[in-house]
Amino acid sequence: MESDHKLGVCAICNKIASLRCTGCKNQFYCSTSHQRDDWQRHKLMCRAWKIEENNELGRHLVATRDLNPDDLIISEAPIVWGPAPHSDKFVCVGCGSTNVAVRCPGCSWYACKVSCDGLVDDNRHGIECKILAKAQIIPKCDLLLILRIILLFKRNSKRWLNLSMLQSHVTKRGINTEAFEETENVIHQLEPILNTLSISKEVVGNICGLIDVNALETNPPEGSSAIYQTACLLEHRCLANTRHSFTIDSKGRPKIIVTAAKSIKKGEHFSTTYTHVLWATRARREHLLATKYFACCCDRCKDPTELNSNIGTLKCPCGPGLILAKDPLDMNTEWSCNSCPGVLTSMEVHQLTERLGEEVENAMATAKATVLSDLLSRLSVLLHPGHQHCIAVSHSLIQLLSPEDPKKLELCKHILNTTSILDPYGTRLALYTAVALRELAACLSEDKKLYLERAVYLLKHEPPHSPGDELRKLIEIQLSK
Repeated sequence: MESDHKLGVCAICNKIASLRCTGCKNQFYCSTSHQRDDWQRHKLMCRAWKIEENNELGRHLVATRDLNPDDLIISEAPIVWGPAPHSDKFVCVGCGSTNVAVRCPGCSWYACKVSCDGLVDDNRHGIECKILAKAQIIPKCDLLLILRIILLFKRNSKRWLNLSMLQSHVTKRGINTEAFEETENVIHQLEPILNTLSISKEVVGNICGLIDVNALETNPPEGSSAIYQTACLLEHRCLANTRHSFTIDSKGRPKIIVTAAKSIKKGEHFSTTYTHVLWATRARREHLLATKYFACCCDRCKDPTELNSNIGTLKCPCGPGLILAKDPLDMNTEWSCNSCPGVLTSMEVHQLTERLGEEVENAMATAKATVLSDLLSRLSVLLHPGHQHCIAVSHSLIQLLSPEDPKKLELCKHILNTTSILDPYGTRLALYTAVALRELAACLSEDKKLYLERAVYLLKHEPPHSPGDELRKLIEIQLSK
């Protein structure tokens, strides 16, 4: 609860009260005990969301009241969580810590310490420990989340029923797909356990689909993934209106906190972003189609200029012309110049972008200002200054250029213009933008204090001990001098 100068009436005893529910900010209480007594009744009205369903989106979340930036939308523990799939990181099987130092005494899988509470907790590693010890399979942390869901299925628990209501898109993961091959590999590795528990291949395929479609990467703990009953219903938008963070609850689970990134009106859909903000439309839509089994059709995806960011725009040899997709929602669309009759096929654009992307990757690995400057000059002949490749090279280059170099100032402002369009609320690119702000603050004749304060504000939501959090602390030290 929070207390302020406003007064109301306690919902339990009708006395004048100053403590308000931090969720809806509408209900007053005279004490925390009365809030607890009223929670079963109030929680149904306190929710900022409701679930709706239609043929296009399936189940999704809609605002039940007007919300201000940073207002709480969802706070919930996961249905299930564990080490992230498709990862070769070692994490503690008890708590998810990446500080692995020993082995679990029961099954010899990775652990942070022998006394880790999670190792003997039946809601974390306790039950699976006995199964792993008996199966004696090679420890691979990315198998654990699958095993934990198998155990929920086997017990037919309420948590399994909640999981089974989520989409797995199993019909799109059949033979000749990458997902099918990955599932077959999982089945092979877990074969001793599957035989012991009498689990069919179909069940494993469904579980792998549930994870790929619904799991969110957590931090903390870094290196883990979790599936949430409500937060999983956030629909995708390339320009989302929520942000989320994680905190470890009293039971050692990564609780998700979803808040409003901007003002949201009653009836608006809640959204998040499931792909990379600095990718151009084709790359984003292909990624979503391959991993989430839908193609985005949001305002950004429909706009050839991507909200005037030009993150995928090419330059035409004619001089002033820009080459843009005629229909960005069609993967095979032609690309045409807006100043001359010039036309490129979708494949020609794709091949050029891929080839230049390889050059960018190789040059950035060198981390040399001369190499990056030379590449940026060559890219600028073919690509708009706001193109994703130019922005990527520029972001590395500004960290190597001298504050006296006018090019540094120019590139910083290009980057910040792009991030202000594609991530105006700092939900995905806070660290990326903060680095550019800090470099801009170092440039001559710029308002150092203004830019550093903006960077600190952007980084306030970064996870504890993360690179973003460490940068925030460093900038605060700079500001204090």
